Amino acid sequence: MGSEIYARIVFQSPLPALDREFEYVVPEELVSAVTVGCRVKVPFAGQSKEGFVVSLDNEREFPGKLSLISSVTSSLSVLRPHVYQLLKAIAIRQCCSVGELLDNAVPKRSVRVEKAFTLNDLEVNTQPAGGKFAELVRPVFDNETARPRFMSRIVSLANEYFLSGRSVIICVPDFRDVSGLSQILSVAFDSADLVILDSSDLGSKRYESFMAQLQPFPKIVLGTRSAIYSPVSQDAAIIVWDDGDQSHQDQQAPYLTTRDIALIRQSQFEAPLHFLSHARSTEVQRLVEIGYLVETPISSWRPKVAISEGRGLDATSFKVIKQGLETGPVLFQVAAPGSARSLYCAACNVRSQCGKCNGPLWMNATHQIVCRWCGRLNHDFKCRSCGEAKLSQGAAGATRWASQLGKSFPGILIREVTSENGPFEISSKPQIVVTTPGIEPIAPEGYSAVVLIDCQSQLSRDSLRAPEDALRSWLNALGFMRESGVAVAVGATEEVSKALSLGEVIETASKMLAEREELGFPPSKRIVSATGSRELVGQLGEKLVQIPGVTVLGIAAAQSTSSDADFRLIASFAYGSGNQVAATAREFLVGLGSKSLRTSAKSGRTLRPVTIKFDDPRVL
Repeated sequence: MGSEIYARIVFQSPLPALDREFEYVVPEELVSAVTVGCRVKVPFAGQSKEGFVVSLDNEREFPGKLSLISSVTSSLSVLRPHVYQLLKAIAIRQCCSVGELLDNAVPKRSVRVEKAFTLNDLEVNTQPAGGKFAELVRPVFDNETARPRFMSRIVSLANEYFLSGRSVIICVPDFRDVSGLSQILSVAFDSADLVILDSSDLGSKRYESFMAQLQPFPKIVLGTRSAIYSPVSQDAAIIVWDDGDQSHQDQQAPYLTTRDIALIRQSQFEAPLHFLSHARSTEVQRLVEIGYLVETPISSWRPKVAISEGRGLDATSFKVIKQGLETGPVLFQVAAPGSARSLYCAACNVRSQCGKCNGPLWMNATHQIVCRWCGRLNHDFKCRSCGEAKLSQGAAGATRWASQLGKSFPGILIREVTSENGPFEISSKPQIVVTTPGIEPIAPEGYSAVVLIDCQSQLSRDSLRAPEDALRSWLNALGFMRESGVAVAVGATEEVSKALSLGEVIETASKMLAEREELGFPPSKRIVSATGSRELVGQLGEKLVQIPGVTVLGIAAAQSTSSDADFRLIASFAYGSGNQVAATAREFLVGLGSKSLRTSAKSGRTLRPVTIKFDDPRVL
């Protein structure tokens, strides 16, 4: 028996009960085919189940009878040891299972692609440890590349590491950033050295890109948040653009952010890590102030932004648009898409709510009444306060603004750009481009003017992060403006106006961080939220308060779920208590098993008795 080889296997499953390694015996006839990281079939609970081999050993831990591996699906090592190490570290910190992270790390297999794949056998030279940096990029257009300057900076940084023999992982918020960067990268690097990860690609294409990352020589990997799991070498340099963008937050369990995973990956393998942005998230500012990240020096910058205390299309913004149209296109950024940002009961003026999930309603470009939370159409709306069915429109969205601009500037092309039908690029001829934050199209020579029209409404959103998110979206918009352009921010408050008019971005972020620390809010502390029945979340709260550094902020009805019986517990805790809080929450979930399952109002899927989220920015 001493000559037997034992394999430890993990399964792709979110169930807490399966969140461990299972031991199996490797049959003699399969010894040459079984490798660490390969896919195998094994008997499990009376069925055949596929899993990943994470280690091979001559000794066993389980004293009882072990089953044999049935077959080898593929001998190719697709779950690399350093990726598995990363997944385990994430699971420990964020109270999730390795099994639910495997979907992000290893895509669905394509047999055709795998058969055509040849893995080179080369010696990989390990690079020295790298530093951790935070860098502000001046928000301006780069005429040389015909792209915002931040893209040029990312390419330059990637080139430095690639020439030194390192792989580079570049994570950006969405497909527009991927598209813009890929065009510059394709010129700077050979196609064999570049891997572009596109979520819209077919499964076979995504698997082909994954295979390319398994090669042992340096690669440049560009993608959205899933790129952070890239299986390229563990010492790969990591570049994260605009970490505060909500697109970096996974909307499904386990609700991770690119920033947190990048920090975990860096701490595991000591590879270089760079956070680049126009604005500064309070999370990164905190890491700079405690000395964890090194601030990259920047040259002084004072943007040409006028601050207007007016509302809507006032005299200042009208003048800026008229001036900009003389030399090129004008970017007109509004807070929300559609005809109206919000809807109210015409009789009692109470804000409308979705009949399914209680979310706020808005009117899209085709005048349909839609829920912002679950996306459901509410044609049969009735006010919950007075029973009336008539609605009145709130502040204008992009569609209504486009109509109003057409009347104010007759004869000028007004283009409304949306996430569904908006172009990635426009021409340089005079026109007004109406868009919401994050989907601004590129003008070949940059915009001659930028108008930020809904500043007050963005700042007054019911969110702890409203000023931070608003400032980030405005500075990103300025990144599309040419050097000689002019801009105006209508309704910006004193809290953020200095960052816009004087370039005091770091000072503004530091002030916002100090306010959070005074209140004990993130990122000065971490938070955990738990949603379920009042009884269950109350039981979890009793366990959490026994941990030093944990404070239960309260339990309230969770209106975003389908059941009136659902409640949400919110607790804050010190960073040093994080692993203990996650372990307690995990133990609680395992103890619950599958009892008292709930149904998601948004997806209709079956949920655990208690849904636990760590560091969810939308909670406060």
